[in-house]
Amino acid sequence: MRKLLRYLLVLVAATALLAGGAYLYLRQSLPRLEGTIRIDGLKTPIELLRDAYGIPHIRAASIEDAYFGLGFAHAQDRLWQMEMSRRIAAGRLAEILGASALDTDRFLRTLGVRRAAEASLAKLDPDTRKVLDAYAAGVNAFLATRQVLPPEFWILRVTPEPWTPADSLAWIKMMSWDLGANWKNELLRMRLVKTLPQARIDELLPPYPGDARLKIRDLKTLYGGLDGDARALGAAMQQVAALLPHWLPEGAGSNNWVVSGKRSASGKPLLANDPHLGLTAPPVWYFAQLTAPGFDAIGATLPGVPGIVLGHNERIAWGATNTGPDVQDLYIEKLEGRDAYLTPDGPRPFAVRQETIKVRGAPDVKLLVRITRHGPIVSDVLRPAAGLAPRGHVLAFEW
Repeated sequence: MRKLLRYLLVLVAATALLAGGAYLYLRQSLPRLEGTIRIDGLKTPIELLRDAYGIPHIRAASIEDAYFGLGFAHAQDRLWQMEMSRRIAAGRLAEILGASALDTDRFLRTLGVRRAAEASLAKLDPDTRKVLDAYAAGVNAFLATRQVLPPEFWILRVTPEPWTPADSLAWIKMMSWDLGANWKNELLRMRLVKTLPQARIDELLPPYPGDARLKIRDLKTLYGGLDGDARALGAAMQQVAALLPHWLPEGAGSNNWVVSGKRSASGKPLLANDPHLGLTAPPVWYFAQLTAPGFDAIGATLPGVPGIVLGHNERIAWGATNTGPDVQDLYIEKLEGRDAYLTPDGPRPFAVRQETIKVRGAPDVKLLVRITRHGPIVSDVLRPAAGLAPRGHVLAFEW
């Protein structure tokens, strides 16, 4: 009986010790909200105040310092979200999640989102680059404080790399991907041509109001002779879409409303904005206020990105809505041998790019990306779609 009691006491003590250690760890991983933090390289003080709702109000001596403070605050509160965001955009999920994330990495490496972000970065104007650099410096200043990181980093044994301006641009492009997925209409057309003439398809998928109908060849005549199951291909593309970030439910919209000052009690116009992004944990949005000489704005920001995306300053308010723009196209390319495809000017060799995907607990995976004049070949990396493209053809994606 005494041995049993001793055993129970030891078990209770060990449990209490573990619980206490876990509590202290979680407490230390929370953002520091009081006191002074000294940061190397910062020339003027930044004041970061949090209101009763936890919303940060950042006051600085310059706009760049204000964005530095926003980067620091984002890292304090949403570091793991930011880490996942940049890994998604770069196709680097398998490094921490293992082989289960390989399909997503292959697809995003083929799209080349991170490469597109780096290309955009090289062409930015100096003022925009200063903002991105200041924001990245703020994120990295938090990392340099060596505070206990959120538990996700410990659980998955991940050490965050320094944040870069390209990480911010890549996530902006992923948001654009999420809100511009009109490639689904391309797949729908492929399904409709099996049974409907062009005139009927135009009734079901009319052009944007005010735009003329596109003068293109009859799709049924154009595609009807090609082998392949467009319905199965569409289902395969939908499976890939399910692997990627997607907050906008099918059929949902987003809206803006403006009320004239003639109809408001204050005599000033009213703006309401509902971007219709779904509820997630953590949320897509992060509210903050940035104040600097000649600059005072408050509203919704995106963790990982500098700037007030939706909000207001002392004079105006702004919002954003999604129009469902036609910014993506799928091209059926005819193969000419193994290394070329047919163009109006004759066969043209594929441009090729070699990618190496690191996989946790497994050897690296080599990926050969084939690129046409219209964009990368996506049918190479959609395993459910392998063999479903028309015989002797591949699908290229232009965005």
